[in-house]
Amino acid sequence: MKKQQQTLIGIIVAFGIFVLFYFRVLLLPLNKKISEKIRLIGEKNKKLQEAILLQESLPLLQQQTEALKIQVADLEKKLPNKPDIPELIKIISRVSSYYNIKISNITTKEMDTSAKDYNEIPFSISFTTNYHNLAQFLASIAQEKRIFAARDLVLTYSAGSSAGSKDNYLNISGVIFSYVLK
Repeated sequence: MKKQQQTLIGIIVAFGIFVLFYFRVLLLPLNKKISEKIRLIGEKNKKLQEAILLQESLPLLQQQTEALKIQVADLEKKLPNKPDIPELIKIISRVSSYYNIKISNITTKEMDTSAKDYNEIPFSISFTTNYHNLAQFLASIAQEKRIFAARDLVLTYSAGSSAGSKDNYLNISGVIFSYVLK
């Protein structure tokens, strides 16, 4: 082999080693930076897609929030935070007078705080009416804006008040409960 050929082969081998060195050693940190940037771009695109989905669902979430606020307001009317005993007595009196019920006694008892989430406000009540009006009265207070319940009702039959009267009455005593949030 001639000296020129050896020099040419040496140059080709040196060039090959230089190219290999350039791509392996010198471009390796640059390739790492490029792959890291590509990974970050992928993460940012994923977050962007999630943000776009949230933005598109925002009006629906706002409508649901408004509907829930209305429901909470309605429920707070049914189960308020503060007992308003005069208002409760007015409700009971108004409904009883509508159904021709004659209340002889209504008194408040001590509030029962044993339940976990609410307190019971008991009203001891005695009244006179017929069976039909009693049923309408109980149904009506159960459908009031406040929550009411009747328990421990004792019904005593009583014949008509006058000699010629065909009306029969019930003397009723029991407890009507209303509830407040703790």
